[in-house]
Amino acid sequence: MTVFDFKKGETCVITSIGLDKGAAARLYSLGLKEGVKVSILAFSAFKSAVLIGFGAARVGIRRSLARKIEARA
Repeated sequence: MTVFDFKKGETCVITSIGLDKGAAARLYSLGLKEGVKVSILAFSAFKSAVLIGFGAARVGIRRSLARKIEARA
């Protein structure tokens, strides 16, 4: 499953990040990497983006990027 497949309020653990080096580096610098537990906080209108929370960070990710971040419950 991907981060985008989870529902609001659910938590998951990141298993892999299949993004290009630039986008992956930005998320890694915020602390998002494999093994991190994230919470799905909200979806934007028309589900074009997802807001996730991990640690003290809150990050909005476009649908296209969120579908490349694999996670498990």
